[in-house]
Amino acid sequence: MRKLRVRKGWSQERLAAKLQLFGWDTSRESVTRMENGDRRVPDLELFVVAKVLGVKTDDLFPRNLRGKVKEFGPLYRVKFSRGQVPPEPPRKKTSKRRRKTARKD
Repeated sequence: MRKLRVRKGWSQERLAAKLQLFGWDTSRESVTRMENGDRRVPDLELFVVAKVLGVKTDDLFPRNLRGKVKEFGPLYRVKFSRGQVPPEPPRKKTSKRRRKTARKD
């Protein structure tokens, strides 16, 4: 994203302003975090960035991404959005006989 922005001669502030004109409430700080990889970018925001920069969404990803997916896939840690809760691990089932015995003790 940084390369595309610089190629247009835009500052981070200018890109943020153009994104705001497109309807996305963002800031220069948010653009900085996106460019540094410190912020996850939802798919809808990728479409907006691509539209504002005048490129395809594929142009926002590294060219050698396919090889890297296989390499880094096992290391990927799922990040949950605000409000999402990770699923609970399955509970161990105990037989009825064990529960009855445990209550008598």
